[in-house]
Amino acid sequence: MLKASVVGTEADRIEGARFTVAASSLRGFLAYAASRRIATQDVLAAAGLEPADLEGPEARVTQAANNLIVAELARRSGDVDFGLHFAECLDLDAFDVVGHLAAHSATLGEAFARVCAFSRILHDAGRVDLEHQADAVVLYPGCRGLLHEYPRHVAEFSTLGALVLARRVTNVHLVPRGVKFKHAAPPHLNEHHRLFGVTPTFAQEETSISFDPAVLALPIAGFKPGLASHLDAYARDVMSRLPDDARIEAQVERLVTAQLARGVPPIEDIAPQLALSSRTLQRRLSERGTTFAEVVERAHRRLAERYLEDERLSLAEIGFLVGFSDPSNFHRAFRRWTGETPKTFRARNRSLPSAG
Repeated sequence: MLKASVVGTEADRIEGARFTVAASSLRGFLAYAASRRIATQDVLAAAGLEPADLEGPEARVTQAANNLIVAELARRSGDVDFGLHFAECLDLDAFDVVGHLAAHSATLGEAFARVCAFSRILHDAGRVDLEHQADAVVLYPGCRGLLHEYPRHVAEFSTLGALVLARRVTNVHLVPRGVKFKHAAPPHLNEHHRLFGVTPTFAQEETSISFDPAVLALPIAGFKPGLASHLDAYARDVMSRLPDDARIEAQVERLVTAQLARGVPPIEDIAPQLALSSRTLQRRLSERGTTFAEVVERAHRRLAERYLEDERLSLAEIGFLVGFSDPSNFHRAFRRWTGETPKTFRARNRSLPSAG
């Protein structure tokens, strides 16, 4: 099985974090653009990508590159509703294995649950959430909690795409109760009304699409229990092999480590660098079984251990480099982290045989 690959570009620095998107979605956008006779080769090249970078079932590109390419394709098309029109004609392959999982669920509710559970395969910047309210179920299509909302065409594709997927797998022309977008309203909404069946509202706090709770019981036309279990296993395997940089703890620890010499950065400073709100970052860390404080402590310990391997640095210097102005505070903290003093750790590490 192919190992997941990640292609980066200069746009990573614009985003401030290395979030990634399944290349299947971008392949779909490019194929749609080509069907409209839009030149695509130079668009990829300008983003530092080649067609081969998008090949393979687990190929990934940075979210920044994906957004920039989609924006340029939309500009070249002259279609003010480019994202909507692509979503209108998409097939399951645009959703990678997640779309096929939805198509082989027993009910629409189960399909939505699977999309939420495996949404990180599609993109790891935002998460797909399903919220059960008193009189509605609300689907947040991957944009929830982000400080920097998806560009308009990406957000509209994701939202209508969720509706199109639900319609396809149930063979029912579902009409949502409401559609909300975080971005400002475009000049004309005729296509939005035609495709959604309702007129969305704009400049909202979150991007979402809501349904009558009864739709969750709708059966999926092509449900095959045996195939569903195989797809589940494959999706879990893909999730387990996503790049480490996509894991939220690794991103937070890297950002914290870079700032420790100036003191411990608060979560309010770290979250915006990941294009997340503080609350969303706390939630995502909790989902991974950890907390911001634990990640900070881990960053402290690993950085201290790394510096202690350098005999040129005094213990006082190391304490300062990891954010402790008082050596005694560093001594106590290191003992709490490791069960031994910095001096003992250094001596023990010195006595270990060298590798190789």
